[in-house]
Amino acid sequence: MILASLAQYPCHRPDSASLKSLVFASSLVLAANLYGKTAVVTGSSRGIGAGIALELGRRGAAVVITYTSERSKAAAQSVVEAIVKASSGGQGVLVQANITSATDRQALIDTAVQASPTGHIDMLVHNAADGEDSSLEDVTEELFERLMAVNLKAPLFLTQTAVPYMPRGGRIILITSAAARMGVAQTSVYAASKAGMEALVRVWATELGQTHGITVNAVSPGPIATEQFQNSAPEFKEAMQSMIQATPAEARMGEVEDIVSLVSFLCSEESRWMTGCNLSGTG
Repeated sequence: MILASLAQYPCHRPDSASLKSLVFASSLVLAANLYGKTAVVTGSSRGIGAGIALELGRRGAAVVITYTSERSKAAAQSVVEAIVKASSGGQGVLVQANITSATDRQALIDTAVQASPTGHIDMLVHNAADGEDSSLEDVTEELFERLMAVNLKAPLFLTQTAVPYMPRGGRIILITSAAARMGVAQTSVYAASKAGMEALVRVWATELGQTHGITVNAVSPGPIATEQFQNSAPEFKEAMQSMIQATPAEARMGEVEDIVSLVSFLCSEESRWMTGCNLSGTG
């Protein structure tokens, strides 16, 4: 009846120009839906991390972009420049940080708080990772400690440092890996570290939910066409080929943008009723 009644009155029907204006306005709102918020993205000078930082900045956030050495500073600076070029109100802040260092972790959070228009950190994305393939017989204590320090210890203590500055409605997102559940040979340490991250997601979702109003989720990429994958051992890449060809969505490797869209969703208000989840970015 309502539809029939409206049909009798053409004045209730927006013309094509009005519809285009509404669509354009909606796209602007979506593009700037993180305006005024602050994000920290670790490991954001290249690859998935750079893509995440750029997208959050494009949506209006102030993004703290981390890099580890002078060698990666130029790449990190290019991410900042891309955010500014997007002209959506977002900004990028460069911080050189070794996230395995307690001093650097504190300095990173301090910088984010100072850069934030509200003094809050609204989004914390744990993307930094270290990976090295090794058969069980070749695993050394140095390898174990190095990968665990970057992939598991650093996210835990960086989160501990950041939480006091996170408001209700805050988002914590961990970039894990399908390797945590695939059982691929020569990934004992890497897979274990990523499985540990997925455990943190479930624990923190409980600890930080009702008490702090923070949601905690993971995105678990499969093989992604990044520099890190290209530098993997030939045996590992060969082992991935059958899985890549059998990818249900399409017989290809994932692209950075495939993961960025999942993270962007988890940072948005639309994900408010999701926590403790692991989104599979494997196609």
